[in-house]
Amino acid sequence: MLSRLVTWWQRKSQRVAATRYQADAWRCWRLQVPILRGLSEDEGEHLQHLAWQFLQQKSITCIGVTPRTEQMAAMALQACLPIMQLGLDWYRNFYEIILLPAPVERHDEIPLGAGLVAEETSLHLGEAWEQGPVVLVWPEVLHDGHWDGYHLVIHELAHKLDMLADGIANGMPPERPGVPIARWQSVMESSYAAVCHCHDTGVNCCLDEQACDGLDELFAIASEVFFCQPLALQQQYPALYDLLRGWYQQDPVRRQPSETRHWPRLGGQ
Repeated sequence: MLSRLVTWWQRKSQRVAATRYQADAWRCWRLQVPILRGLSEDEGEHLQHLAWQFLQQKSITCIGVTPRTEQMAAMALQACLPIMQLGLDWYRNFYEIILLPAPVERHDEIPLGAGLVAEETSLHLGEAWEQGPVVLVWPEVLHDGHWDGYHLVIHELAHKLDMLADGIANGMPPERPGVPIARWQSVMESSYAAVCHCHDTGVNCCLDEQACDGLDELFAIASEVFFCQPLALQQQYPALYDLLRGWYQQDPVRRQPSETRHWPRLGGQ
């Protein structure tokens, strides 16, 4: 039964991707996503074409979930937001997205010393595999798109962008014009120290504590907030916001609605 569901969705997604681009339908789907409403018409049209091409180039494998066409379009639109000014070639290191109905449970061994190990169980809402697919929990994907600082799709695709440089996620994506690697490393390392200090001292921080797990997680989580709560990032970590603005060639603060801009000026750089 499971294999039949996967085959059914692959065929449906191929039919949707193969259909002629319809600007009115894509515009309607785009305007249903809050973080995309502030785009100019030119930006919106460009993003829509990218999303349509994204669905043509990528394989969507659904296991136990059956997305509707407009939901798949919304996911593609948001997936292409980070590379709106970069181009689809920046997603060349994966060709498949796997959608699951529930979090993936992982069991990892933690060394305790003296030959002893402990088992740690964790739930994963998404994963970006090195030289492999992007795995997403579909119910979480459906929550994406709001001005709340959280975005599963952007988080995992930021890891994929990170991996383009040398095949691993380490917080050092490929160098971009106007963002030299020396500046990138300096800002990322100082931001990492500042975020860790905030969480160590209990200061309110716009970046989730997971950012303290390493520069790879800092880049992914900062990318989420950059697109989904940009004013908070700009106020608390202005150097980091400016770095991402130069790298992504976007300025999301200008499209964030006033009613979503409430953030205390606490901590940070």
